[in-house]
Amino acid sequence: MNEKLKNQGEKTMKSRMTFIVIFVIVAMLLATGCAMFSNYGKLEKSARQYYQRGNYDQAVFECTASLRIKPDYAKAQALIQDAFKSAVNTHASKISELKKSSAKFKWDDIVYEYQALIKLNQAITDLPPLVDKKTKSIIKLDFRDYSSVLDEAKNNASEAHYQEGLFLSKKKGLDFQKQAAKEFKISENFIPGYKDSSTLYENCRQAGIKRIAIIPFEDKTGKKGEYGALSETIVDDIVSDIMNDPTAMEFLEIVSRDQLEQVMQEQRLGFTGIIDDKTAVDLGKLLGVHEIVTGKITQIVYTPERTTEKSIKEKGRAVIGKEKYYDKDGKLKEKDKWGDVYANVKIYTRSSNASISGSYTIIDIKTAKLKKKESFRKGYDFNHEWATFSGNQEALSSESEILASKTEQFAPVEDEMVSQAAKNLSNSLARTLKEYAR
Repeated sequence: MNEKLKNQGEKTMKSRMTFIVIFVIVAMLLATGCAMFSNYGKLEKSARQYYQRGNYDQAVFECTASLRIKPDYAKAQALIQDAFKSAVNTHASKISELKKSSAKFKWDDIVYEYQALIKLNQAITDLPPLVDKKTKSIIKLDFRDYSSVLDEAKNNASEAHYQEGLFLSKKKGLDFQKQAAKEFKISENFIPGYKDSSTLYENCRQAGIKRIAIIPFEDKTGKKGEYGALSETIVDDIVSDIMNDPTAMEFLEIVSRDQLEQVMQEQRLGFTGIIDDKTAVDLGKLLGVHEIVTGKITQIVYTPERTTEKSIKEKGRAVIGKEKYYDKDGKLKEKDKWGDVYANVKIYTRSSNASISGSYTIIDIKTAKLKKKESFRKGYDFNHEWATFSGNQEALSSESEILASKTEQFAPVEDEMVSQAAKNLSNSLARTLKEYAR
C-alpha cells in the first residue's frame, strides 16, 4: 500500500514538473513572440535585414519607425546606433570620393548625398528620447547640421550647369540650343532664380524649337472610305495627344491642320497623304518646318467574332445526405454523410481582332534626307471567357466557379473594333514621336 502511494506521489511530482517546464517555455515564447509579431518587432526585423544587405539608410528608417512605437525596445536601440553610424560613414565616404573626382557634374551627386544625410538626421531628431534600460542613460546619436554645405553644393551644381548652358548656347543648331536650355533649367532646379538662367533658358528654348508638320497618312489598303476618314483621324489623334502634353511641346511646334490644308489646297494636293519624298520636301519648305512626317496605311485586318467551347468533368467532396450512428454512450445520433459529387462544365471562349499596319517616315527639310523610318502594326483584341455547368456546384474548381459567375458578352461590331485599333495606333505613334522630339 505504501509503495502504491509512493508511486502515485512520484507521478504527481513529475506531472507538476512537466507543467512548470511547459509553462516556462510558453511564457518565454510569449515574451519573445510578442515582440516578434508586434509592429515594432516586425519593423526591427526588417531593419536588421536591410542592415545586413548594406542598405543602412533604410535600416535607420525602419528602426526609427520601430522606436516611435516602443522607444525602450532594446534590440532597436542597439541597431539604430550601428545603422546610423554606418549610413553616415557611407555617405561621407561617397562625398569625399566625389570631391576628388574630375566629373563635370559631380556636384549633382554631392547634393544628393547631403540631402540623404539631412533626411537621416531628420528621422533621428523626430524620435522621442531613447533611454537605455540597463544604464538608465540617454542614448545619444552623433549628427550634424548639413544645411550650409548643402547650400554650397547646390551653388556649385547650379554653376556647373550654367556654364555648360553658356558653352552650348554659343553653338549653332537646334539640338545644341535645346540642350543648352535643358542645362539652364537644371541650374534653376538646384537654385531657383540662379543668375539669369530663367531668361537664358527661354531664349535657348525658343531657338531650339523644332517645327514639324504631320501629313494625313496615305490609305493604300484598298478599303478607302469603308471605315470613314481613318487616316485623317489617326493623324488628328496623334497631333491632339502631343499638343496636350506640355512636356512634349517644350521643344516642339506642330503645324495646325488649317494651315496645312490651306497650303496643300494651294498646291493642288489632296489631303490624303504625300506620294513621294520630293513633294514632301517642297511642302515642308512652303510650311516653314524643319521636318515633315508622312505615312501610309497598308493593311487593315478584321477577324470576325469566333466562339469556341470545351467540356470538362469535375469532381469534388460534399455533403450528400445524413447517416445515423451510435455514440459511446449508446445513443442514436445523426451526422453529415460526405461523398463524391460531379459537375459537367462547358467553357466558352469568344474572340475577335482588328489590326492596322503601315509605316511612317520623318524627312529633314533642309537636307532632304530621311531621318527616321519605321513600320507599325497595332491592333485591338477582344477576348471573353465564361462557363455554364450542370450537376453539383460543390464539385466546381475555384476557376470554374469564377467563369460560371460571368455572363456571356459579345464583341464590338467591325467598325468599333477598327476604330479602337486606330486609337491604339494613334497613342503608340504619339508616344514614339514625343520621345523623338524630346
